[in-house]
Formats: sequence, structure tokens, C-alpha cells
Amino acid sequence: MPIKIKRPELKPREKNFCVSTLVCMVISVLFTAELFTMMNRILDTGSKVMTCAVFAGYLLFFAMCIVCLCKGASAYKYEDSMGALGKSLIYSVLIVICLINLRFALAMVFYVFGKGNIADNIMDKDHQTFITEQYVPWMAMFVGLLLADVMGIYSAWKLIKYQKK
Repeated sequence: MPIKIKRPELKPREKNFCVSTLVCMVISVLFTAELFTMMNRILDTGSKVMTCAVFAGYLLFFAMCIVCLCKGASAYKYEDSMGALGKSLIYSVLIVICLINLRFALAMVFYVFGKGNIADNIMDKDHQTFITEQYVPWMAMFVGLLLADVMGIYSAWKLIKYQKK
């Protein structure tokens, strides 16, 4: 009699982690689109609605990175998933990048809503110097968003690969 080989299956926590990574990818794509379409107009016009939209996207991405880090650590702890451990380490780097950019995001929100004195305290220098100093952290944020997209694509591939037929 031939031996029947079972297809490998994703464990429940690893599957939840892949789904949360997909959600993070969707948020990342939307936040990237917001940054490219709205950031220059926010700096030119000071639109409160656009500022709130970009800040909400930033907070959503930051929160989703924390969720993915926790779910990935849980998948590694309980199901010994090395892929989840690697992605969790990347999400911890994304969280640090988000924390670095928090100062600029808060200064932008306070400045647009008329709390210039609070924004000046956050910036500690003139506005133009502060904005030019933010190119490196926001470029790191952009690279992090692309990295979240790549991890989401990998998770989608993994979910499709291990789908029950």
C-alpha cells in the first residue's frame, strides 16, 4: 500500500499572524498613498482634515505594527514558528521607526490646529530646519512601509500555499 503524505497545515496562531500581517499591509498601502497625495498640500495649506487623515493613518499603522509584533511573538512562543519570529523582529524595528517619527507627527497636528506654542516646544528650533531634518526619519518610514508590504505579500502567499483543498 502506498503511504499517503499529509499536507502541512498552518497552525492557528500562525494563521492569525498571517491575517494580521495582511491587514497591516493594507493599512501600509493606504498610509503610503496618503503620504504621497496629501503631505505637500498639508505643508502648503495647513488643511485640518488632511492632517487628521494622515495622522490617523500613522496611528493605525503604528497600532497594527504593535498587534503584529504581539501575534508574531505568540506564534513563535506557542507554535515555534521561526518565520513569525523573524517578522516580529522586523515589526519591532517598524515600531521604533514610528516612535522616531512621532515627534514630527505631533508637531504637525499641533501646528495645524493653532497650538503653535506647543509645536515650537516639540521642535526646539525654527520650522524649516525641523522639516529638513525629518527627511531621514520619513525615508525610514517609507522603507518600513514597503517592508510591511513585502511581509504582507509573503503572508498572503503562505496562506494560499497552505490553504485546504
